[in-house]
Amino acid sequence: MSKSTYFANPEARAFLQRRVAVFGLIGAILGGTALAFRVVLGVLFGVLEEQVSQPGFIIHAVAVVPLLAVWLICRRGHLSVNTIHGIENAGIFLTSLCYIAMGLDIRPEVGADTITAFILALVMFARSVFVPSSARRTTILGILIGIPLVAAMYYHYLSVDLGIWRVFGFPAESARRVASAQSVITVMWWTLTVGLAALASRVIHRLRKEVSDIQSLGQYNLRRKLGEGAMGVVYEAQHGMLKRPTAIKLLRPELADPDALDRFRREVQLTAKLTHPNTVTIYDYGRTPDGLFYYAMELLDGATLSQVVKAGGPQPVERVVRILRDAALALNEAHQIGLIHRDIKPSNIMLARQGGVPDVTKVLDFGLVKNLGQVDDLEMTNTMSIKGTPHYLSPEAIQEPQGIDARTDLYALGCVGYYLLAGRHVFDGKTIMEVCLHHLHTKPLPLSEASSLEIPAGLEALIMACLEKDQADRPASGQELADALDRLAVARWTRADAEAWWDAFGGQIEQRSEPLTASPTEQTVAVDLDER
Repeated sequence: MSKSTYFANPEARAFLQRRVAVFGLIGAILGGTALAFRVVLGVLFGVLEEQVSQPGFIIHAVAVVPLLAVWLICRRGHLSVNTIHGIENAGIFLTSLCYIAMGLDIRPEVGADTITAFILALVMFARSVFVPSSARRTTILGILIGIPLVAAMYYHYLSVDLGIWRVFGFPAESARRVASAQSVITVMWWTLTVGLAALASRVIHRLRKEVSDIQSLGQYNLRRKLGEGAMGVVYEAQHGMLKRPTAIKLLRPELADPDALDRFRREVQLTAKLTHPNTVTIYDYGRTPDGLFYYAMELLDGATLSQVVKAGGPQPVERVVRILRDAALALNEAHQIGLIHRDIKPSNIMLARQGGVPDVTKVLDFGLVKNLGQVDDLEMTNTMSIKGTPHYLSPEAIQEPQGIDARTDLYALGCVGYYLLAGRHVFDGKTIMEVCLHHLHTKPLPLSEASSLEIPAGLEALIMACLEKDQADRPASGQELADALDRLAVARWTRADAEAWWDAFGGQIEQRSEPLTASPTEQTVAVDLDER
């Protein structure tokens, strides 16, 4: 990314303007502070009146004005990049000329060149710290300042008092010889100053640019990390122009191989086809300059079901029925166009607040989505690869991954319903294999025994039907499951109910966050059974 492209970004341009303004203010403060010390010294030595009438003091006071003007001009408004650079260049060059002129009022015998170069070095280093700049631009600016500095000092030392000069032990055959020698010394010190300032500019500018590149993906500016899954990391972001809050999912760098990129691209393309209000909405997708794939989706204000259960324990029956119904309808749309989610679990379903309405169910993260009409590229070379989260894997996903269908998602949704009502997983185990074996062979403990709540018989029967080992014994579709849930004689979960729950437990959820590293049995996994 070139410098012009970098600052073409409105936020980068605004940042440049703010930094130039800060540099102007800091430079003016430094100059004013030095001037104040001169006044203090004048008072201590009783020569204040004489001092303030000297040309050097007056020029010193004038030197504060250009950088103060830089601050006043750049601290507000929206200036173009060229205008900002022009103001900065004019301010620093005029200030430098003033300090050089002030140096001409210092007797050469006491080191006028060294004092002047030191003052200008402070200005250059302050600029390197505060103003984003390339090493090349800093070097050019240093050369432009150095030319009048060396010329002025050469002219100044032509008037050196050779007698005093010799008292200090310096060779002094002629004033011209002294002026030439001091000019060489000034060039040496100024070259070192410009070189170090250019190096500082390069390092600081590169670090700022790297941070900017990391924090920007296309038109989106990253704010903070929200969490991570098997395939990617999710960040809170904002669209640069629309200022719309957005969630960005970025493929993990360690997974950035052609197969993973293809899977990630397919995820967003397939998910973007879904329009159900209970499915997360995809806005956009693209690639970073380094080739990493990402997509932008709606940013949800709420909590995942795992956070909800951790905060409030087993959930009210009416709420669970509402959640399962909405999720089933969202999955039904995906199933109708041939897509299977394959990773339904509490952390992939959210209760969001949208349009002032609480408890809007949202199905997230189609990261392991499968197209029923096509063979999974990653499975072409491995027909015994199971993918999903162990606590929510169906028996067929474990035994015959290629034989899964829409009822696989319904099994996982039944596990979610069990978790919501019982506050625990259907099956637990110390290892992934132990949990998988339970899914294959163990009959779930009835909800009426696992839960502390009073579970309606119809709801228990429906959830246990979703947990049947044989696919044929489960509800045939998400729509069938939703219709069965609608027929249950269960009170409706109202807005008032939702608001009351959030008032009681919302504060606890805000203090919690999804674990970035879950236990092995809680993570989404891809296990090669042949290898095992």
